[in-house]
Amino acid sequence: MPTRPFTLGRSRPLSGDPGAAGARPFELPAHHLVTHGVVVGMTGSGKTGLVMVLVEEALRSGVPVLMVDVKGDLPNLLFTFPELSAAEFEPWIDPSAAARDGRSTADVAEGLAARWRDGLASSGLGAADVAALRARMAPRLLTPGTTAGEPVHVLSALETPSPLWDEDEEAAREALSASLSLLLRLVGRDPDPARSREHVLLAHLAERRLRARRAAGLEELLADLAAPPIAAVGALGVDEFFAPKERQALARELNTLLASPTFATWRKGAPLDVAGWLAPQAGSGGDGGKTPAVIVSVAHLDDDERLLVLGLLFDQLLSWVRGLSGTSDLRALVVFDEVFGFLPPHPANPPTKRPLLALLKQARAFGVGVVLATQNPMDLDYKALSNAGAWFVGRLQTDADRERVVEGLSGADGGAGGVGAAALSATLKALPPRTFFVRDVHMQPPSFLAETRFSLSWLRGPVTRREVGRLVRSISPPPPAPVPAAPKPAPAAPKPTRDSLDPRSAHPDSRVDSLDSRSIHPGSRVDSLDPRSAHPDSRVDSLDSRSIHPDSRVDSLDPRLAHPDPRRASPGPSSPAHRAPVGPGGTVLLDPRHTPSAPQPALRRGAARADAAPPAPAPPPQAVTAPPPPPDGWRSLYAHAPAAAPEGFRYIPWVAASVIAHLRDTKLGVALNRSQLLAAPLLPDGKPDLSRVTRLDASRLATAPAAGARFAELPAPLAKRAAAQAAARALREHAYRTTEAAVAVHKELGLAQDDGEPLEAFAARCRAAAARLAAAEQQQVVGRFAPRIARLGERIAAAKARYDQAEAEVAALPGAVGAALLGLVAGRDTARRAGTQRDKAAAKLERARQEWTEADAALRDLHAAQAAELAALEQLPLRASEGIETKRLVPKKNDVEVAFVALAWAATLAGPA
Repeated sequence: MPTRPFTLGRSRPLSGDPGAAGARPFELPAHHLVTHGVVVGMTGSGKTGLVMVLVEEALRSGVPVLMVDVKGDLPNLLFTFPELSAAEFEPWIDPSAAARDGRSTADVAEGLAARWRDGLASSGLGAADVAALRARMAPRLLTPGTTAGEPVHVLSALETPSPLWDEDEEAAREALSASLSLLLRLVGRDPDPARSREHVLLAHLAERRLRARRAAGLEELLADLAAPPIAAVGALGVDEFFAPKERQALARELNTLLASPTFATWRKGAPLDVAGWLAPQAGSGGDGGKTPAVIVSVAHLDDDERLLVLGLLFDQLLSWVRGLSGTSDLRALVVFDEVFGFLPPHPANPPTKRPLLALLKQARAFGVGVVLATQNPMDLDYKALSNAGAWFVGRLQTDADRERVVEGLSGADGGAGGVGAAALSATLKALPPRTFFVRDVHMQPPSFLAETRFSLSWLRGPVTRREVGRLVRSISPPPPAPVPAAPKPAPAAPKPTRDSLDPRSAHPDSRVDSLDSRSIHPGSRVDSLDPRSAHPDSRVDSLDSRSIHPDSRVDSLDPRLAHPDPRRASPGPSSPAHRAPVGPGGTVLLDPRHTPSAPQPALRRGAARADAAPPAPAPPPQAVTAPPPPPDGWRSLYAHAPAAAPEGFRYIPWVAASVIAHLRDTKLGVALNRSQLLAAPLLPDGKPDLSRVTRLDASRLATAPAAGARFAELPAPLAKRAAAQAAARALREHAYRTTEAAVAVHKELGLAQDDGEPLEAFAARCRAAAARLAAAEQQQVVGRFAPRIARLGERIAAAKARYDQAEAEVAALPGAVGAALLGLVAGRDTARRAGTQRDKAAAKLERARQEWTEADAALRDLHAAQAAELAALEQLPLRASEGIETKRLVPKKNDVEVAFVALAWAATLAGPA
């Protein structure tokens, strides 16, 4: 195991110099995290940055890391750019955000790259360290319930018998229970293992199979429901416990789930095997192996699905931990960012709480450390806080949060390292960003301040589901290169060239079809339909054409675009025109239909149709010198010419459609419009090749062809009106199936993110709305308590008046000595009557005192209850951002319209004529 300490930044004593003079390197020995860690801090405190630095240091030291991602921040670990160049940053810049600032994506990328280089240099790091981290780690981005990333077979505990039934029966039963709860949740049944009859019956049926080393998949459970192989459940017969008619209803629901294409995503992908995930991987070459960096992202799931999936994951993790040998070294690190709601205080008990508490109590003996991060320490159960040996506390906004942290630190060792509670609270309130109060029970002194170093990864912020797919493709191994064909004899006469819209398709790592002629020659400065598509991580997968040109409409082309800047089109001494890939006979290989097709956006509603499969290659079309006329009602658009003489290239036809999709949610009041210019190559039968649909940049199109160029002929069927209409419908259908948008919403406040509104601005709007709501509710609380407070005030005043009267009566009567003297003078009867009056007055005084005391206590309790409700309402604005979730919008079929249809003529090198 590693001996290298984790270099997290700089530290200084609590009373030391806040500047560099009082700072020293902050090195955390790896084995200190075996006793777990807690990171707390409000938004903007640098909490996620510290978590990322801890992950990076663990990977640099060879410690496998399992990360649970709830918000979408942890995939930022994959934004490790070995060269720290602007070209690496640019594909991930939001063009619409850059345009709002009046800047280009290149300018923003250059600024970010410079900032990251300077920041890393200030921490003594550089591009070599980033490259070393990238080479050392073996990342995986797992997304249970979706194929956006690497899917996970979350029900593998049912379909694969586990050896835990012999080794750890309790752990095996807990894993089975979590799988069944998820299954019942998907069909809308009660998932509670203790109260749900469905859960109890399925658990008996599944356990019987798994103990016999047989699969207990959904198909097998359906057979057992139809003919139960057991006679009784508990003390009742199986038919009495669960009537046959009810079993049939449950079987129908499970069968519907089994047949659902949506459910298929829960049953495919990587098995839920934590041991396999965290096993070191063999390295390429001589690097001695790679360290697993596993990110389990549940940001796309709803709250109930997250709890069930993560409960299942933590049960599997706990089972793996219990099977390890004991060690005091750090064997693996588990990181859970934004743990709010998954480890709540008593009495809440979600499926994740029990295994997480067990991990915190038991994992240290096996060398597995757990790091929990949250914005609010009141989100965590006190038992969890007391198990942490290392605390990293950033700035906390509210007094209640600071008091909870001070209480937790004091409870850990009887004192916060010699720091008084008041001083510690003041320190936490004044902490600047990226600075943390650190409390490590293994260190001397145990408490100090630390400023975290710059992270090697670019902390870009939450990634979207579409970006998750791009990240997974970027870390997946490239497909094998195609075997080159044997040379053929030269033909007697030169053959027409094979033309294509995407010259890069001759290479196996092609990702997105485009009309970018520069992709043949990476150094060329030639204009094209989408200059950014030359980058393998291009943002061309964005469905919103406004993200490229926010203020432009695809149906308004600038005629000046027909004449590109001659300085960009003229080849220089190093012109790559002669470096294009050349095949037999000197023909440039530009037809992607002879190579693996590029990945396409996933269809939301079922699989792709059979007629959308890539067709067999068509014979090359004949070339003409005049552009063929487009079908009736179509436009003609032209790609800018490559860097060659006009007679050196030809135009080939694609079909293009300007499509506008309207995405609405009437309940939330959201209405978005997404415009895109789609294009696809034409097949010999006049249909578009939907396996190669791409999105075009309208500003890179011209309205007139270059003089002297040659044109391929149009497919003959396209001359028919029906064929032209079918081509337009096909692209419209493609847009309907692939267009979607993610909108941040706050259901409790009834707010939705406006189109183009940054997430930070929406969160601020939610906080303002929550503040207004809290103020209104506070007025209601005051109004609701006011009558009761007034009545208690009147009751207290009356009780006080009676008390004063009774006290005056007691004072007017003779005391014990006076009664004795009165008896000597007036006789015993008179003395007895006086004593009786005195006793009655004293009893009256006691009753008045008791009424006064009770009314006063009731008033204090009422004021305390009012204060508690007002304090809870004060927390609403501070926690408003926690209610923000992502809403996925898709258009209805009638909400997709075609603005115009056009022939998009792609310019490509023609080869020998």
